[in-house]
Amino acid sequence: MEFFLEISTIKENKVEVMKRKINEELVSTDALKHVLCTICGCKNVHIHLENNDPPDFTVTVDDMPYPTEVTSIVSRKQYSAQCKTFARTIQQNATSSGILFGTYTFIISRFPIIPKPKSKNVRQLLNKALSYIGDTREQKIYPEKKLVQDNSGKISISKRNDTGSTVGLLWIAGMREGEIVNKLSELIQYAVDDKKQKLQDKGIEPKSALLLLYDAFGYAEPIDAFTAMEKVSDYDWFHSIFWAASFFDRENMSFPEEPGREGLFLFSHIPSWNRAGSISV
Repeated sequence: MEFFLEISTIKENKVEVMKRKINEELVSTDALKHVLCTICGCKNVHIHLENNDPPDFTVTVDDMPYPTEVTSIVSRKQYSAQCKTFARTIQQNATSSGILFGTYTFIISRFPIIPKPKSKNVRQLLNKALSYIGDTREQKIYPEKKLVQDNSGKISISKRNDTGSTVGLLWIAGMREGEIVNKLSELIQYAVDDKKQKLQDKGIEPKSALLLLYDAFGYAEPIDAFTAMEKVSDYDWFHSIFWAASFFDRENMSFPEEPGREGLFLFSHIPSWNRAGSISV
């Protein structure tokens, strides 16, 4: 697995030009339709966007309607954005508190969980980082301090020099093969639990809904998704779970303005759909 290292410095008034974002929902539903029609022998597949989700869509397959939820398996880019936002938050709080003297680095090793903005854990992590900055403001450099560590990785902070007043980001995202599968299973489990709860709250019955997973993870091969599913529980509450794979381009027949993707069923209660797909694994 290729080692990935990202280093960035948080600067005020920095303007980034972003490319048009892919509509992952439209890409995933078209990939599903493509597999159903070309691999599973279905004759008529209709995609209807719901205005009051959940579900996101109703996909009708040969006159049988399926409530359908789509979710993205978080990408390296999305995770990086979360890390940058947290480093920026540390910098802003340290600046407003008058304790930021020097250049600090917020260090992410692999894929530890970054707390959600309004959670109790986010305040605990922020306070640890600010305490380190306050304690080291008169030091030229200071050894790295571990703030958080879990099975997915580690979060640390260090003072690099006594000039400037910034908090930069260092993300070391190297992952071994076993770690890829473990992280992917965590992400799929979260998607299964989250979407199941939302559909249940809307009165959707077990084994009646489709869950479409858009692969924005960037590290996994389709075979890794099958392996990860072995560690996921309650996935069979869904009628079927479908994987829209990244890096497998084709024309999008349903929504031509979007790119197309190949895909496969990770699971289905219909035997002819189960593990069927337009990708060889």
